Amino acid sequence: MRLFIMALACMVLLGCTQRPATDSPGPAPAQPAPDPQRCVARAECTTKVSRTLLFVFDYAAAGGHLVQRRQRLLFTPADAPPSDWPALSIRLAEPTDSRFEFDAECRVARCRYDAAQLLRVYRSYLADRPCSLLQDAAIRACAD
Repeated sequence: MRLFIMALACMVLLGCTQRPATDSPGPAPAQPAPDPQRCVARAECTTKVSRTLLFVFDYAAAGGHLVQRRQRLLFTPADAPPSDWPALSIRLAEPTDSRFEFDAECRVARCRYDAAQLLRVYRSYLADRPCSLLQDAAIRACAD
């Protein structure tokens, strides 16, 4: 009798291991790409403020106007001489769980770059993949 119970227990255990899995996990849901203009932690926000400053200095070095600062706002002054470089307005994110806001406005008949192109470049800076502002081809190829 003991041998019979042992054999039965082994068969039950063996049957459990050979049963096909019914709860197989499917593919993981696709995570949305992180928004470079958003920062959650203080360290991330501080890093992105530094990258923003690099962007505005590179922008000025390429020919655009150097921006002024009023608290959390970086902007091209209204009295800046006309230029084919758009006027910038960037609102820096708060130290935690916030977002950087970007705007570019052409103040002449035709600008070197439009607002969408400059936003793409700015977002690449925030994501630590800066594009060159000196070459049109680099800006067109800049990944968002």
